[in-house]
Formats: sequence, structure tokens, C-alpha cells
Amino acid sequence: MTIESANTMDRRRFRRVFSLVAEEDVVLFSMNGHSHFVAKLLDFSRSGALIFAADPAIYVDLGSHYKLYFQSRGAIFHLEALLVRKDKQLFAFHFINLTPLDMREIRGKVARMEIMAARMCLSY
Repeated sequence: MTIESANTMDRRRFRRVFSLVAEEDVVLFSMNGHSHFVAKLLDFSRSGALIFAADPAIYVDLGSHYKLYFQSRGAIFHLEALLVRKDKQLFAFHFINLTPLDMREIRGKVARMEIMAARMCLSY
């Protein structure tokens, strides 16, 4: 393990879950309710998400507030997030202004993603 990875691991408060099921992968995000952009969920945690934007020409501002729309059991829920890192089409968001309902949605999605990942690992 390199020093850089160790520092990155120390900063993470919550374990991240990788998305393995296409039905839960699609994310929409928008700034100030304007244009909505399509992205793929790469990983998800109780504090944030890493997504891959479908359009390489999307312009986003670091430090800006966004709304992210996630799929969950056939329904959609949204969370407010701050864009904390970007690299080409990869965007890292930190969730903000979370309500108790938001936290329940997040915990439910994380639990389902962990169960799906465990089932996929067991089937191989």
C-alpha cells in the first residue's frame, strides 16, 4: 500500500459499495434544477458517491451544489451534494443537508448494493 492510498483510506469515514447491477446504476444530476445529465454510479457510501458522466463535454464547477437522483427499488430519490473532485468524466460528490428520510434511503441503498454484491460473489 502506498502512502497516498493510506492517506486516502484514513479520510474515508464510511465503506464504499461498488455498483454491480444495471438497474441501480443510472444517476441523474443537475445544478440549480437546470439541465439534467445522465451518469453511471460507480460507488456509493453513506457520505457520497462517485459517478461517471456519459457526456465528456459536461461543464461542472468544483464546490458547487448539485442534486443527484438515484434509483432504488424501482423508485427514485434525490440527495443534495457538493462536487468535491472531478477528473475528466469522473465526478466525486459529498452529500450535504441530509434529512432523516435521506439517511434511510442511503442506508437502504447501501444495504441492497452489499447484498447484491455478496450474491454475485457467491455465485462465482
